[in-house]
Amino acid sequence: MMKAPATRSFNKVDTDLVIRNLIFCILYVSVILGFFNYLLWPTIIAFKSQYILERREKIIYTEIKKGYDNATKRLQDFITNNRDSFSKLDNQNALQEIENLIAKYLDIKSVKQLSHTTQANDHTQSTTYVFTTQTKNVANMWRLMEQLSTLHTSVVINPPVQINRANLQTEVYDISFSLEILNNTYQIPEQTKELIKQL
Repeated sequence: MMKAPATRSFNKVDTDLVIRNLIFCILYVSVILGFFNYLLWPTIIAFKSQYILERREKIIYTEIKKGYDNATKRLQDFITNNRDSFSKLDNQNALQEIENLIAKYLDIKSVKQLSHTTQANDHTQSTTYVFTTQTKNVANMWRLMEQLSTLHTSVVINPPVQINRANLQTEVYDISFSLEILNNTYQIPEQTKELIKQL
């Protein structure tokens, strides 16, 4: 025997229950959407904008730090590679050093300051001295010229170099020449000095 299929009758559905469930679903969905729109969504937007701002600041900081590190490295390399040149320009005892070197090779008779100029654009000052010396051997002058490059100062021999025999009976020569000494006048700002000390 075969069973008859079960059929539902929509006549027996409780309409009050359906309407209550429908109202409850609409209220439930409205509360969830309201919670999402008024509480959760603004928090997500605020978090996202804060995250973007922090990320941007981190990228900017990273780029600035990279540039600072590169500049510091270049400055350190520049100072290391040019330390001798800088120290030659900053030698405050240049004249004394030069006189001591000349005294090893020649007898100094007089030293006169010929000129003193300051180059504001280059932050340098140039002082020219005229030396009057004597020697028994002219080769000492050429040895002196070779040794001037070893000094811890910036010095240039200005032509002419005058070599005259002091006396016809003796082998003594008067030698006159001028030397130009270059010094630095630039004053390093305190902040830069502190940075250089850190290097």
